[in-house]
Amino acid sequence: MNLNQIKKINWHYLINRRESMLFCSLADNSYKYFKSITGIPWRTSYILRFDEGDYFINYDDLKKLKSIFSNEGIKKSYILRESLIYNINKLKEVMRGADKKDYSKLSKKDLLKELNKYIKFFLYACSFLNPMPILDKIIVEKIFSYFPDVDEEQKQKWLRILIYPLKENEHTKEERSFYKLCELYKNKDKRFNKDLIKHIKSFGWIGGRYLWENSWTEKDVKNRINIFFQQKRNSKKELLHLNEIKNSRKNEENKLIKKLKINSLSEFKKYIAIAKDFAFLRVWRTDVIYRVFYESRDIFLEVARRVGLKEINDIRFLTFSEVVKTAKYEKLAISAKELKTRKKNYVMLSDDRECKILSGREWKNKLQIIINKNSPKGKGVKGNVAFSGRVKGLVKIVKIDNDLNKIKKGDIMVAVMTFPHFISAMEKASAFITDEGGILCHAAIVAREMKKPCIIGTKFATKILKDGDLVEVDANKGVVKILKR
Repeated sequence: MNLNQIKKINWHYLINRRESMLFCSLADNSYKYFKSITGIPWRTSYILRFDEGDYFINYDDLKKLKSIFSNEGIKKSYILRESLIYNINKLKEVMRGADKKDYSKLSKKDLLKELNKYIKFFLYACSFLNPMPILDKIIVEKIFSYFPDVDEEQKQKWLRILIYPLKENEHTKEERSFYKLCELYKNKDKRFNKDLIKHIKSFGWIGGRYLWENSWTEKDVKNRINIFFQQKRNSKKELLHLNEIKNSRKNEENKLIKKLKINSLSEFKKYIAIAKDFAFLRVWRTDVIYRVFYESRDIFLEVARRVGLKEINDIRFLTFSEVVKTAKYEKLAISAKELKTRKKNYVMLSDDRECKILSGREWKNKLQIIINKNSPKGKGVKGNVAFSGRVKGLVKIVKIDNDLNKIKKGDIMVAVMTFPHFISAMEKASAFITDEGGILCHAAIVAREMKKPCIIGTKFATKILKDGDLVEVDANKGVVKILKR
């Protein structure tokens, strides 16, 4: 495909997410299996990713999928749900214990077998990444049609109450475990070191979900504990608050069900149930995928060692098919020059057959027009309310961990998404704004706990807003207004 053909595609901006080339090649080539494992006749034709995280998809593909779900939403949702649960659990089962295996003792044949097995089930699991949010929107639109004639703000508030799942995701479990560690540390309990190791084993992958080398260490968690006590926070109160949130959500839900008479409307009740289920499954799905990708890293690192790659983590700059080729012929599938170029600049184009890497600044410059064409227009930001409120403050953009140091008391934190190790900075911020996120995202959960205004799912906040902007965050309406630049 030449440059003009690429430009003619009806590109649609989805998200900005900086992930490794290896992970992206797996995710973007997974949709060719979607029909065979779900029976739903859909696949992507083109996906385009830039090294800095901008992610585009052919809009015609999204329209087709939306049409399929619009016509048979509730029926397809059950099909998708069952297939999702089966394939994600299958991935967990197949790769259980991968982080404990010694791949250095395997023959070339056996290493290739392990590698291909992992890739096969990972591709199946990843094929749900794009379809789920599309179906989720269809279901939400259906739920809104059952609501009384009230304004959008009220509908969003009711939705948050009705579909908030009581199952805890990995981020909430990590937070609960962290507070227990803080309590042991404060009391100088002998169990602290043993439980710290358990904590790292269970949740260290969260820090390394994008880059393996960023996984949390004992030092990272101890630093968080020190910051926690410097802020004069109370671990017992935090644990109690987590339980209170769960109970209050259940009470709110029961009252609203009675008010809207949902139990008497069977179809309405079905949509509420599947939406609540999906709110949990969307987070569970990505948590499993990222955790398995992290815990299976030794397969790829062993391939890197066998071909003498100086920096073994550079294996992340190969596509999965290039890794297989490297393992098969015991020779790096790309040249040292190509690897060096990719580490500086690249664009990834996935069609319905393969993944192509367009490396170098020249390609990136040529395709910049796609980013410019899809850049947000206007001076405002709009998203979904995770926790209501209204504040003014200075914007601080967080793209990498070092940016957390910029956050001062009263600032507005703006990020693609937030993670547990952002907590100390989030304590200082007066509000949170994210590009991504649903009702169970980390930012939404923390906002509810800290009772701070939070707007999620804005898509473009990190692009529109700049460091130092004075903004008004109206999390009652889900709008951010720039007051001064």
